[in-house]
Amino acid sequence: MNRRLKLALPLWLFAAACGETKPQPHVILVVVDTLRADALGCYGHEAAHTPALDAFAAESVQFTDAVSSSGWTLPSVGSLLTGVWPSLHKATGKVSLLRPISPDIPTAAELLVDEGYRTLGLANAAYLSPLLGLDRGFEVFDHQHAYNQDVRRADQTVNDAIAAIDKSDEDKPLFLLAHLFDSHLDYDPLPEDLARATAGLSGPAPPLSLRGCKELAQDEPPSKELQAWVRAVYDAEVAAIDRAFAQLRTALEERGIWDDAIVILTSDHGEEFWEHGDFEHGHTLFNELIHVPLIVKAPRSAAIEPRKVDAQVRVLDTLPTVFELCEFEQPKSFSGRSYLTLMKGGTEEERPAFSEATLYGPEEISWRTERWHLI
Repeated sequence: MNRRLKLALPLWLFAAACGETKPQPHVILVVVDTLRADALGCYGHEAAHTPALDAFAAESVQFTDAVSSSGWTLPSVGSLLTGVWPSLHKATGKVSLLRPISPDIPTAAELLVDEGYRTLGLANAAYLSPLLGLDRGFEVFDHQHAYNQDVRRADQTVNDAIAAIDKSDEDKPLFLLAHLFDSHLDYDPLPEDLARATAGLSGPAPPLSLRGCKELAQDEPPSKELQAWVRAVYDAEVAAIDRAFAQLRTALEERGIWDDAIVILTSDHGEEFWEHGDFEHGHTLFNELIHVPLIVKAPRSAAIEPRKVDAQVRVLDTLPTVFELCEFEQPKSFSGRSYLTLMKGGTEEERPAFSEATLYGPEEISWRTERWHLI
């Protein structure tokens, strides 16, 4: 822990003892690109090597049925950062013809700056470009513009996030957005991760590209053996994400941030491994693309017990939940509603989940309840 933070903590405690406004919790939002819910051990994937994320889930609130707002990055992350449906925030499009977040819709960073936060964002790949409004409100928005190849890996993203934290104003609470990209194509895991994940399997050597995976079979899905190989190579990339998360956690603990933080781990969308006859994402709204992990740790002061929540929630409900945990007024723009009652072990009426927008092919809209799913 550095000296400035050591000096700041007693001042916070003194303020609380004098009846002044309690310190605002830090907000750490980790968005893992292309992470299916069933890619993690805590979601039932026996072949996963995700000890850090599984341990995090065990001490947090794990939502087993969280639904993303879309099956690709821009509209999904747009909803996460605004609490608004894609059709309202407008950040959608086709292939390379994309629209930014509407200037009429405030973003999480803009809202939290107004509440006195320092706002740091680290993002990778084209669909989170500042040109699309994802940088609005961030004092620092470190964006690496790339698509599939030569993308900043998760460990380097975390290193850059830590450096940005250390350079920022430590007298303010922190809002950190860390976008990790390794589990997105191209699949090019480290050799040790690949060897462990693919033991007993065989297939084409990484890196595996979108074109390469689709060419594994011309007119039909590839054999079960090849499908298992591709999924295992993907799992190897998820293992690297797990290590990066552990690295981030350690750094936040060393800086006295972790215990007093709202920490959220989620994904923008999943990945299809030929469940409906195709591969990748952006083309459908089936469960393999919109069912994503959502794990939330409340700050220590909230005294919320770890639990699993099986009720369906929407990822766009996350920002309203952060605002309720922070005891901030809910902006009128929010479409979502807080799931804090569920985090505390309560029950509520079922909330249907809408997902929309495709990157490729015809437009789709999804309406999903705990029993039905209509596309």
